[in-house]
Amino acid sequence: MSKVKGLSSERIAKRLLESRGFHILSTRHEIKEGDEKVAEVDIIAEDSNGERYAVEVKAGKGDVNSIRQAYANAKLCEYKPMLICKGYTDDAARKAALKLDVKVVELSEYYLLLEPEELESIIKKCVEEVFETHGFLPYSAEIDDKDRKLLKAISTAKNFDEAAEQIKINRKELGKKIEDLTTRGILPKRSLSFRDLKRCSSSILARSEIMSKLNEIERKLK
Repeated sequence: MSKVKGLSSERIAKRLLESRGFHILSTRHEIKEGDEKVAEVDIIAEDSNGERYAVEVKAGKGDVNSIRQAYANAKLCEYKPMLICKGYTDDAARKAALKLDVKVVELSEYYLLLEPEELESIIKKCVEEVFETHGFLPYSAEIDDKDRKLLKAISTAKNFDEAAEQIKINRKELGKKIEDLTTRGILPKRSLSFRDLKRCSSSILARSEIMSKLNEIERKLK
């Protein structure tokens, strides 16, 4: 895997983990025996229950060797093993992951499209996401006071934990509330890093306030 491709895969993996409520503790984590480096883990991440994972990232599909590497490195640092990749190379890799209890997170097919026509589709989707994140695409769903409170907590917090603390719930409950907003069409139906989630929440709140003022002006005019 080339250095550029590897870095790109790691960035995608970090965003994917963050969108699922994981907290990134470190990247390129070195495992040492005394002063000697014996291995390196791409990402150390912690889930909403405080369980830590040693995450290996592979740009392509996961084979038996990559499953074994994820397992071995996780054992060295005494965390749970995880591999983020574009699916399995064969059934042997799938069986190895089950036997070694390696959690495999498959990247969306969104990252597998390589043909020119498909690349054009990806670029269009990226442009839509940028506009969507910054509030330029309209949302038809209305928000109530509870939604506003949640969106305000997200928009002002530094991370998931702080947002959950502001509305006095835990990370797992916050994840469910965010999922509910997504299901109702208030938040975009795609993976968002917390930074993008903050921006999107701020945009939705600002747009809601503007629409409320416009409705009030219209009511007075009538």
